[in-house]
Amino acid sequence: MLWITVIEWLARLVLVVLIVLSIWSVTIIIERKRFFASLVLPDASVKQKMRSGTAPTGQAHFYSEMLSEFSRLKNAEQIDKAFDAYTFEKRKELEKGLPVLGTLGSTTPFVGLLGTILGIIVSFGELSRGTGSTNTVMFSLAEALILTAVGLLVAIPAVVAYNYFNRKAKLVLGEAASLKDLFIAYRG
Repeated sequence: MLWITVIEWLARLVLVVLIVLSIWSVTIIIERKRFFASLVLPDASVKQKMRSGTAPTGQAHFYSEMLSEFSRLKNAEQIDKAFDAYTFEKRKELEKGLPVLGTLGSTTPFVGLLGTILGIIVSFGELSRGTGSTNTVMFSLAEALILTAVGLLVAIPAVVAYNYFNRKAKLVLGEAASLKDLFIAYRG
C-alpha cells in the first residue's frame, strides 16, 4: 500500500515545515528584540524643555528627526500633516515582521493538526493491513501527536511576541503623538 507510505512522508514533511517556520519565527523575534532594545526614547527632560518653551536640540533619540522637522514648520496644520507622514514611515519600521508573527501564531496549530491527521491515517492504515503490531501503531500515533505539540510550540511564542512587539510599537507611536501635541501647545 503505497498511499500509506506517501501519507507517512507527508506527515514528516509537515514536521520539517514546522521546524522551518519555528526558525523563521525565532529569527524575527530576536531581530525585533534587538531593534526595540536599541531604540532610544526621549527622557522626561525633553518634555520638560518643551513645556518651558525651549526647543530640545541635540537630542539623539527616536523622535529627534521628527522634532527638528517640526521646528521648521509654520503652523499646527503643517505639523499635523508632517506628523502623519512621519508616523506612516516609522510604523513600517516598528511593525516589521509582526504580520509574519501574527500569521504564524494563528496558522501553525492548524499545520500541526494536519500532520496529526496524516499520522492517524497512517496508524489506521497499518491497522487495516493487519501487519502493524500494537507497538508500531502506538508509535505512529505518538508521532502524530508530536506534530500537534510542535505546531503549538511554534504558535505560542509567535503570538506572545506579536502581542508584545505590537504593544511596544503602539507605545512608541503614542509617545510621538504626545510629543507632537506638546510641541504644538508650547510652541512660542
